[in-house]
Amino acid sequence: MKMLARLSFYAALLLIFVPAVAAVDSDSSPSLYCQDMLSKASLARFKSALKRHAANEEQQCDWAFALDTLINLPRVTTDVLSYEGGFRISLGQFGDSQYASFNYSYGVFTYDPKRNSVYVIGNQKTSPIAEFPVPEIVRTSDIRKFALAEKPLQLFTEFYNTNRVDTGISNNFRPTGLAKIDNALMLNYINWYDASGSETDTTIIFWNSKDLSNSKAYGPYQLQGAAHAAGWISEIPTELQSLLGGTHIAGSQPFASIISRLSVGPSAFSFDARENVIYAPSGKIPTTSLLDFSLKQILRDKSTYPIVTDVNSTLYNRDGRNKLWTILSNAAYGFIIPNTRTYLTIGFSGGHESGIGYKITQNNGNQCGGQCAKDANDTYPYYWAWDVSDLVKVKLGLMAPHDVEPYDYGLFPLPESIKSVAITSGSFDKYNDRLFISIRNGDNLHAYNRAPLFLVYKVHQ
Repeated sequence: MKMLARLSFYAALLLIFVPAVAAVDSDSSPSLYCQDMLSKASLARFKSALKRHAANEEQQCDWAFALDTLINLPRVTTDVLSYEGGFRISLGQFGDSQYASFNYSYGVFTYDPKRNSVYVIGNQKTSPIAEFPVPEIVRTSDIRKFALAEKPLQLFTEFYNTNRVDTGISNNFRPTGLAKIDNALMLNYINWYDASGSETDTTIIFWNSKDLSNSKAYGPYQLQGAAHAAGWISEIPTELQSLLGGTHIAGSQPFASIISRLSVGPSAFSFDARENVIYAPSGKIPTTSLLDFSLKQILRDKSTYPIVTDVNSTLYNRDGRNKLWTILSNAAYGFIIPNTRTYLTIGFSGGHESGIGYKITQNNGNQCGGQCAKDANDTYPYYWAWDVSDLVKVKLGLMAPHDVEPYDYGLFPLPESIKSVAITSGSFDKYNDRLFISIRNGDNLHAYNRAPLFLVYKVHQ
């Protein structure tokens, strides 16, 4: 019996230590099953990069399996979206300040599926934050028939330039992205006119999203990537988080000036929202650049413009051939559609047909204050669809962030009755497969007021 006990003890030791030792060397022979996976033709171009970047054999195999699954998923377009309807938010004053209102808001928001509510940024003068219930979604394109969220769940509360939290920005403050993560609320922002391009503060958090007026707020945090990353926030599907190097994606934003410090195309930076933001002290937020474009490496159709010798000429579409991204293009939200390999970014664009001028008189007699399309009707909602496997290539060092090209792009399907084309924010409801978007100045039922409008789309997988 003693001998059997001793043998059992040593057998247990072998079970504990042998796998751990075998996993230390990432170049050691993987299991036969993993070896078969890595030998697949579809993974051949990734094999050496997986071995080089994985921490150990186990991670190498996990990534290989995840990548094999990803590659076999479909790429989709906006054809998977079906319009469900929309809703409006009351323009009443909900708070002590005269700016405690949704009037003249850019429409930055996030949807909370657990409370069926939206957290919204209010009047751009002070950018207060509130929470409103989502009323019944009415399937109509007539906004007069949209249900109205009449009263907030939480009144507008101010935080910018108060003693509640230091945003690090003294002027030209503009919120650009919101996300509910656990019970906290993460908020991204920029200095919208950062002429020097030196601003690095990007983020604060509210610790208790259910009590915004009394919640502790922390910041500032600094997303690596600065204004290139300080915009929308969307969650990465769980099965892709290790492969893309984070739990969430931070992207760019619309309505910002000084193009030299912005991404000249939609962007994607992966980061760990819980480890490096929500449950971390304020400071730098490490990110991985997966999609990003500088003024020297703008987003362009490389078959049309193999080399860009005059950036302004391309962005102003002076030759009439630029159908992808112009000086008028803005991306407002991006998310990975579950069970696909599509990273869909949406926003608005213009000047693809008529070209673009600066402070010109348009064909309808309108005098522009800055850049605008020569034809007043040459602006539209737009989308750009990207292959997530290309983002993985960037993560593994097989491509540069500016080398990725969208596999599809074009007009985003807004109802014809919506007069404004400025998609300014979005939020994906993963529990019900719904995409919420806001349209700046879309609620035009009031003669002298301007508020965003909310639209909802079903995402069919």
